[in-house]
Amino acid sequence: MKKSFMFKSARVVVVLALSVTIAALLITLRPGPQRQVRTETGPLVEVLSVKAEDLNMIIDGYGTVKPRETLKLVAEISGQIVDIHSSFKEGSFIKKGVVLIKIDPRVYRLEVDRQKIQIEQTEAEIKKLRQEIKNLDASIKISKADATLAQADFSRLKKLSTRNVVAQTTLDHAEQRYLASLERLQGLENQSALTGPLKEQLEAQRNMGKVMLSQAKLDLEKTGIIALFDGWVLERDIEKGERVNAGQYMGSIYSDGALDVEIRITTKDIKWFVTDWKQDAMPDVEIIFRDNNSPHKWRGRVARIKAQMNEKTRTLPVVVEVDRDSIKDNIKSGIQLRPGMFVTALIKGKKIKQVFVLPRHLVHTGDVVYIMTDNRLKIRPVNILRSVRDSVYIDKGLSDGELVIKSPLSGAVDGMKVRINTTIQPQIHTDPPASGG
Repeated sequence: MKKSFMFKSARVVVVLALSVTIAALLITLRPGPQRQVRTETGPLVEVLSVKAEDLNMIIDGYGTVKPRETLKLVAEISGQIVDIHSSFKEGSFIKKGVVLIKIDPRVYRLEVDRQKIQIEQTEAEIKKLRQEIKNLDASIKISKADATLAQADFSRLKKLSTRNVVAQTTLDHAEQRYLASLERLQGLENQSALTGPLKEQLEAQRNMGKVMLSQAKLDLEKTGIIALFDGWVLERDIEKGERVNAGQYMGSIYSDGALDVEIRITTKDIKWFVTDWKQDAMPDVEIIFRDNNSPHKWRGRVARIKAQMNEKTRTLPVVVEVDRDSIKDNIKSGIQLRPGMFVTALIKGKKIKQVFVLPRHLVHTGDVVYIMTDNRLKIRPVNILRSVRDSVYIDKGLSDGELVIKSPLSGAVDGMKVRINTTIQPQIHTDPPASGG
């Protein structure tokens, strides 16, 4: 038993000695420590390559769609409404030439007939007067002949009386006959002279009758209210059977496809607005209506600039005319541009040459951007021409192809080492912002 224990102890000692010898050998053969130099790598960044382009400034504005041509239907005569067209309802489409409202025409037809009869009566009186004038002319001719004969007889008897051949009473009778014939002639001539003014009076009466007939016919035409163009009913304010008076409002319609938007341009955007355009080259406009964040677009153009700026808002009112064909195209797609819609208008402004457009967050405090050159960060001051919501226009400080650092960097210093994140390809940024500001 004692020998077995001593044998096991000797084996343990041999194993320990062997382990120590191997450990010592490994330590002796281990290579000596080598000096390592720490290399600066820099943070990973994303970059975009910039390129200058000639861009039109986009000016945005907001406004409400309004009809360009609105027709207010007002009664020009009095009477009872006897008929209303079935399409004359608010929001309904109407065709040109349709009789929308009919006022009882019977009284006005009677007035037309009365004026016709009045003219016929006057014509008859004129015709009668013309015959009387002819008769007077004939009577005057006879009276003149009678007066000539009476004068001749009186002269002859007067000569004979000087020789006491004719009695004085015969001479007196001849003189009285002569004077009587002159009186009859004078009366006829006076009567003939009065026919001229009477004829003029009757002719004026006839002409006035014709005017009154035209007025009566016009009033009869006014009993029917006709649509002057294809359009839409804005409002209806009368009912069948109702009596209307002259000047009473009955409703309104507006011309189909004739819509305008009045927008206001702020003072900071006026310098980008083209003011020297010609009538045949008006600035293009994109009109946008958002329905549950889904944009619907129409084409348009600037129609006119109002004469003065708004005193309260200090803005310039500009009227935008919506393109008719664009309205029709959108109707086919199920979208109807209607008065009252609040829309955004993007106006094509002045063209600026060689301008860079960057996201606003890439321009840091002091109007500087971070450029990557030879894996080094360079702080570059730039000139901001215009800020547009989330974008900026830069005209100085950048060159085509330069890489602008997109990644946020805290404590960035000029010359610091940076690396491009190779998992993301560099982007080229050239798209201008969708709208101005």
